[in-house]
Formats: sequence, structure tokens, C-alpha cells
Amino acid sequence: MGGQSQAEKVLAGMTRDFGSNLYLYQILEETPNGVMVVSIGHQVIYANPAACHFLDMPCEDIVDASIAEVLDVENAGLFRLIADFLDSPAGRKMSQFRHEIEIKREDGQHTEIDVVLVYPPARPDYYLLYLIDITARKKLEAELRRRNAFFHNLIDSSVDGIIAADMKGRLILFNQGAQALLGYTEEEAFAGLHVTGLYNEGVAYELIKRMRSDDYGGKGRLLHHELMVKNRDEQMIPVRFSGGIIYDRGQEIATFGIFTDLRAMQKIEEDLEQTHNMLMQSEKMAGLGRLAAGVAHEINNPMSGIMLYANLVKEALGDGHPSGEDLDVIIHEAERCKVIVADLLEFSHQTTYDMALVDLNDIVRKTIGVLKNQPLFQNIEMQLDLEEGLLPIFGNSIRLNQVVMNIVVNAAQAMAGHGTIRIVSRTRASRDIVEIVVSDTGPGIEEDRLEKIFDPFYTTKDPGEGTGLGLSVSYAIVKEHKGIIRVTSQPGGGAVFSLRFPAVMENLTGGDHEQ
Repeated sequence: MGGQSQAEKVLAGMTRDFGSNLYLYQILEETPNGVMVVSIGHQVIYANPAACHFLDMPCEDIVDASIAEVLDVENAGLFRLIADFLDSPAGRKMSQFRHEIEIKREDGQHTEIDVVLVYPPARPDYYLLYLIDITARKKLEAELRRRNAFFHNLIDSSVDGIIAADMKGRLILFNQGAQALLGYTEEEAFAGLHVTGLYNEGVAYELIKRMRSDDYGGKGRLLHHELMVKNRDEQMIPVRFSGGIIYDRGQEIATFGIFTDLRAMQKIEEDLEQTHNMLMQSEKMAGLGRLAAGVAHEINNPMSGIMLYANLVKEALGDGHPSGEDLDVIIHEAERCKVIVADLLEFSHQTTYDMALVDLNDIVRKTIGVLKNQPLFQNIEMQLDLEEGLLPIFGNSIRLNQVVMNIVVNAAQAMAGHGTIRIVSRTRASRDIVEIVVSDTGPGIEEDRLEKIFDPFYTTKDPGEGTGLGLSVSYAIVKEHKGIIRVTSQPGGGAVFSLRFPAVMENLTGGDHEQ
């Protein structure tokens, strides 16, 4: 008989140990964790029932087998790690290391195993492998990652800004909505932005105070407050704020806020208000138009008679008569009344014009071509920014020319013949709207006058310099073209007139048109 093998010697030593400590053997047999004893030559000496179950192998096939065979080809990397660990003096000094493996069972299921190698320096002839089933933990971790990814995507997909900070004001959440709202990148926000920097001084502390109160939605909550926040460029942005305090076992650990940008809503409200005012203006203008038409006809006939008889009297008296100058005044003022009557008829739509496809760029160029040589425009810089390929509109070029001329002349008069007039043409609203914008560098229009600017006979000029019908007529012409005319101004900042008309999409045959 030859001498005992190394594995047999180890097993004999363990048997002696277990024989004196049977309760230790019983514990190894009953523990839910797998335990394997492996010789330095990597031969399995002992495997408890749990290890055999985890490895999905009978115990008799495991004992005396090589650990490389037991761990399967797919986990061969673990065997190399074990060998390198035991061959390294530094590894033996560490006493243990961990590694995760996956065991494929015959029923198709997978078992995740955390393998812990323990090398007992007191018994350098073997090492221990503890097998811990972490399948349930891995499933929980995967589910937690899935849920975290879901909630992260949900938060980042929100159009509202969502920001969270710890109780010292350090940011812990800054979603994409907050980045878009405030102009910070996520890196910039976490690197240098304190939550108090979002507000004017004292606002952050007032929000916390209200969150701690029961009067604003319940303790720990603050609902639907409108306030201002500062973006990256220190500009103030109106938002609707809702937020709260996050608690852990009754202790405050963080705060969060949801910020809804109100700029678009405010713009819609302003547009609705302006549209309402324009409707009221249209209703008023319609009534005034009917009145003006009747007045114009009543005045026109007697005024023609006055001019006729004044000229007859002048001819009868002959040149040099003392009353000749008085008659000239009568004739001049009668002619002026005729001009006012013509404007009234224009304003009341008592004339008809042919409608056709019109290029607004041509309207602008022709108008400027007529005006630029006038004395009033000698010291005025005209800037044209006209969009190439501008879609046509359906209208009358003569009447539209009158609109542009009225606005440009008014701008020149407001600037007293010195300054800049800029005219821009462009398409808007997915090419459904064609717009002309006329802006000047004049003194602007006071807010209380903006509401009256399109009223008939309203003028800011000196008596005798204007009838006050120019913009009223322009308003009527634009409405006749199914358009909108708007004016904005800041005192000292000039005036901006916007003319918007429905574009016409010409079909390929060039015959019909669509509005």
C-alpha cells in the first residue's frame, strides 16, 4: 500500500476534528449556505448538502472531483482567480476574496451564487469555499434598478423643472426640465448652484417656512404658488411652484420643487386680451364706419356746391378784387374737407377694389421707392430685411401700399425726420402666416395712447397737420384682407407695427389658390 494522498491526509485531519466536535459537523450539514472544503491541489474533499443543491450535482459526484470540473466551463474564470490567489503571497495574507458566478440548472433556471474563498492560515493544506444564494437579492436589485430607471426617465421627461436639495441647500436632483428652464447643465448646477441662488434674497427661506406650516396645503407641502426664479443669466422667469419636504422617520432630509414655466401662458393671456381688444375695436370701427359713410355722403354734395360757387364768384369779381384772398381760403378749406370726406369713404369701405395674388415684398419696395426721395426722408436710414421666397397673399396692392405708406410716414414724422426705420418680412406659424414688421427709433407711444391709436380722428399731431384717419383707414384695410395689425411700444424705445396676413399656397397648376 502506498502512502496517503494529500487529500486523504486533509480528510483524516478533518474527520478527527469533526469527531471531537460533532455539533460543528451538524451545523455544516444543516446550514442553508453551501460549504466546500478543497485541498491545495484543488480537489474537493467535502461538500455539504446546500453546496450540492446550489451546484445542481449529487454530492458523490462532487467529492474527490477537481474544483475546475465542479465549477463548470462557464465559470472557469473563477478557478483561475482561485489559483492566482493561492499562488500569491499577498493573496494568502488577505485570507479571503469574493466572486459572483451563475449556475445553470437542468430545469433551465439560473442561480446566482456569491462565492467566498477563505484560506485559514492555521491549516495551510486546504481552503474553504462558501456558496451563498443571492438569486433573490439580484432580482430585487434588478427590479430596483428598473424602477429607478423608470422614475428617472419619468422625472427627466417632465416638461416642468423638478429640483431637489438636501436641508443644507445642496442639489441632489436637477432634471432636464430644470436645465431647459434655467439654462444650466446638470454638471454646472451640481458644481456651483445652491438652491437659494434660484430666488431673490429671502424667498427660499420663506418657502421653507410655508412648507412647515399647515396653512398652505398641509405640513410639508406647498401648492400652486406663483413666483419668480433666476436663470443662469440672472433673468427673472415667472413660474408656478409646488413643492414639499421629504421626511425620514420624522426628520427633514430634503426639499423638492416643481417649477412650471408661465411665460407661454402669460403670452397666451396677453394675446387673448389683445384679441379681445381688437374685437372690441372692430365692433366700434364697424359702427363708426357706417356713421362715417352717411356723414361723408351728406357732406360731399354741399361741399361740391361751395367750391363751385366760390370759384364762380372769384371769376366774376376778377383778379385783384379785395375779396379774392377770402375766396381762396374758402376754396382751400373746401378742398381740405373733400380730402377728409374721401378718407371717410375709404374708412367705411365705400369703394371697391380688385383682389389678386400680391407679393408683400414688392409692396414694401415700391412704397420705399416712392418715399425715399421725399424731403422728410433725407436724414432717415431705411433698413430692409425681406425674406426671399415670401409666400403671396390675396389682396389689393394699391390698398396695401396705402397701409405701408401710412405707417412709414407716421414713423418718419414721429422721429422728426431723423432716425432709422426697419422693415422685416417673414413667414410664421408653419408658413400659414405672412408678416411685415415696421419698427422705428422714435420716441415711442405712451401706454394710454396705444388703445386709441386706431380710433378715427385720433391724432397726436398739431391741429391742421393730420386728419387722424390714417391708421384707422389702415386698420380697416388690414381687416378687409383678413389680417391683423398690432402695435407695441415703450416710451423712448420706438414703436413696432406688425401686419399679419393669411398666406396663399399656390398649387402646382398655377390656376387656383388656397388660403
